[in-house]
Amino acid sequence: MENFIAGWIITFFSGKIYGRDIGKLRLLLCSALCGAFSFTMFLSVMPVVSFALKALFTIAAVTIAFGLQNLRHTIASAAVFFMITVLYGGTAMALLSVFGWQGIASGQGLYMPRVTYLTVSAASVAALLFLQLCISLIRTKRQAARTLTFVTVSMGDRQWRLTGFIDSGNLLREPLSGKPVALVGKTLMKEMLDGLTDVDTRYAAIPFRAVGTNRGLLDAWRADSLEYTGGKIEQPILAVWGDGNFLSEEKEKQILLPSEMLERGIYTDVE
Repeated sequence: MENFIAGWIITFFSGKIYGRDIGKLRLLLCSALCGAFSFTMFLSVMPVVSFALKALFTIAAVTIAFGLQNLRHTIASAAVFFMITVLYGGTAMALLSVFGWQGIASGQGLYMPRVTYLTVSAASVAALLFLQLCISLIRTKRQAARTLTFVTVSMGDRQWRLTGFIDSGNLLREPLSGKPVALVGKTLMKEMLDGLTDVDTRYAAIPFRAVGTNRGLLDAWRADSLEYTGGKIEQPILAVWGDGNFLSEEKEKQILLPSEMLERGIYTDVE
C-alpha cells in the first residue's frame, strides 16, 4: 500500500513534468504496478539482474501511464519517471533523517523498525509539497519566457495558421468538461464556421465574469484540433470575444490562449 501511494504520487507528477494528462485508469494501473514491484525486495538476484528488473519496470510503468511511444519518447519519459522517483524518495528520506530514524537497506528494501506511520506520512506529505513547489517554480519560469507561439486550428476540412498569444489572465473553462477555453474574434469564428453542417453540435456556452460584468455567457464552438510545436489538442474549445479579429503587430490573425491549454511540461522538444 505504501508503494502504491508513492507510485500514484510519482506517476502523477511525472505527467505534470512530461506535459501529459494521465487518465484515472492508467494512473490506477501504474500505481498498482508500483505496489506489486515492491515484492521484488524478497528476491535475491545479482546486481545486473536487479538493474534489468528496474529498467523493465520503469519502461512498463511509463508505457502504462503514457501509452505506446517511440524509442526516444520512451527513454525521455522513463528518465522523467526516474528523476521524480529520486527527487521524491530522496526528499522523504532526508526529512525522515530529521526525525532521527534508524534503518538498514537490504534486499532492495529499506527497513525502519522504529519509525511510525505518522512519521512516514508526515515526511511523504512534506516531500509531496516540496515536489509541487519545484514544479511550480519551473512552470512559472517557463511561462514567463513564453508569450507567443504559432498554432494551426482545424475545423472541418480547412485549417488556419494563427499567432497564439498566451494570456495568463484567461481563466475560462467549459463547465461540463472543465477544459480551458481559447478566445478568437467574431470575424474569424464566422469564417471558421462557414460551410460546416454540424455547427449546432459543436456549440458550447461559456460562463464568464469580467470587469464591469458579474455574469455573462460567451458563444463557443469545438474545433477538430489545435496543433502547436510539440503537441496537439483534440477538440479545443474556442469562444468568441468582441467583434472583428485579434491582430498581431504584423496584422496576422491571433488567438488568445490560456496558459494552461499549452502547458507542455519541462520536456517539450522530443520529436
